[in-house]
Order: sequence, then C-alpha cells, then structure tokens
Amino acid sequence: MARETKTFKIIRYIFLIASCIFVIVPMVPLVYMAFKTGAEYSSTGVLEPPKNWLNFYNFAYAIRVGNLGKALINTAIILGVSLFIQIIFTTMVSYVLHRFNFKGKKLIMTLFTLTMFIPVVTTQTVVFQIIYRLGLVSTRLSVILLYSGVGIVGIYIMFNILESIPRELDEAALIDGASYFVIYRKIVLPLMKPACTTLLILNGIGTYNDFYIPNLYLRRDVQTFTVALYKFFGNMATPFEIVSAAILLGVIPIGIVFLFLQKYIYYGLAGAVKS
Repeated sequence: MARETKTFKIIRYIFLIASCIFVIVPMVPLVYMAFKTGAEYSSTGVLEPPKNWLNFYNFAYAIRVGNLGKALINTAIILGVSLFIQIIFTTMVSYVLHRFNFKGKKLIMTLFTLTMFIPVVTTQTVVFQIIYRLGLVSTRLSVILLYSGVGIVGIYIMFNILESIPRELDEAALIDGASYFVIYRKIVLPLMKPACTTLLILNGIGTYNDFYIPNLYLRRDVQTFTVALYKFFGNMATPFEIVSAAILLGVIPIGIVFLFLQKYIYYGLAGAVKS
C-alpha cells in the first residue's frame, strides 16, 4: 500500500476542516437566535451570542402554540413502527429471493427494480383511493403502511451481506432439523444486523424528513414534525427567533440518536460497503 505523502495529508485535513465549517457555521446562528428575545434578535447580529442561555421561552412557545411536542411524539411512533415492519419484511423478502430459486423470481426482481423509476407522486391518486376506501385517511396507520413497504434499495443492501453468509450454515441447520423460518430467525437475521443498521439509517432519515405523505394523509391533530413545522413557519406573524427554536427542536432528537448510535452507524455502513 502506497504511503500517504505529507502534501496529500495537509490537503485532506484542509478539506475535512472546510467541510466541518460548512456544516457547523449555519447551525451557530440558529442556536444563537433560538435563545434570544425578540428585542435582542432585532438589535444584535446573527453571529452575536445571546445574553441569557437559559431563555427557554421560545421553545415553550413553539411547543405550546405550534403543537411541536405532540408532533414529535407522532413522528416517533410512526417512525418506530414503520421501520420495524419494513426491516422485518425486507430481510424476509431478501432472504427468500437470495437463497431460493423458484418460478417467477426474475419477474419479481424486475417489478421491484421498476419501482425505482416510477415517481411516487404519479401513483398517489390510486394509493389515496385505496387508503380512503380502507377508512385509514387521517390516521397514523395510513402513513405507517405507506412507509412499511419493501424497496429495491433495501433488497440490494441485504443481498450484499447475504453474499457473505455461507449457505453451508443453512444446510447444516436443515440437517439438524431446523425449519427455514428458524434458520432465518436464529441464524441469518442476527448476521444481517450491519445491513439492517444501514437500512435503518437511510430510511429513518428519509421518513423523519418526509413532508409530502404526512401532509396528504394526516389531519391537523395528527401531524408529523415536518408538517407541523411547515405550518408553524408558514405563519408570517411568527417571530423568527421562535421559528429558530422550533427548527432546533427538530434537530435535537437526530443529534441525540447520532450520539448514542454513532458506533453502530459506522459499523453498519462499513459492513455494508465491505460485503
């Protein structure tokens, strides 16, 4: 392996520092403004820190008036249930498609692949009619069902790690009398944790940030955070320091999750790349 030159190392660190600055700098004014009073916001610069870091009025106002606390709880429920169902279904489908040969397998893979090229918006008329006839519009279950589907990206992520799991493990378990479901649950699924972590990250971020589906299917009293934030931000009478506090409320949960799961995130992504 070629040794890294000093010049390349310097360039690498400069690039990493610049990337960190581009990410952190926009967050600094947001944090400052979230703790400022209205008078302080209008009389100070955006890069000037607040005088009182214990000013939580903006956060309390956003939670009370914008219903952001309730929206965060709704988002957590939808996110947790839909991701759990999605990971279970994706691992099951991937295991069957990878390990077994059966009639129609290529057709199923082709149909999954074609879904990548169909814009979600073009199918919403039909999907909305189905959800409406099931009586699920304006309920959390409607959004949970739509988020719980199996995607081709998730299948390929699972395929990558299934390639590294020897088929001999399946055969040995079959000889010992285990059923295919037992093999999946006790042998294959635990070994697929890195891929599950990767899928959890990718789809979790997408679901948390999604606006279109919750805005279409949920009523006012059952909103996700992005929809509640948009409607709160859309009110032109809302002071910007309160809007900043509302935005920061949405960033904090993601930051906490990252701090606790950064090791699993790293190994999950590394495992998916290696396999």
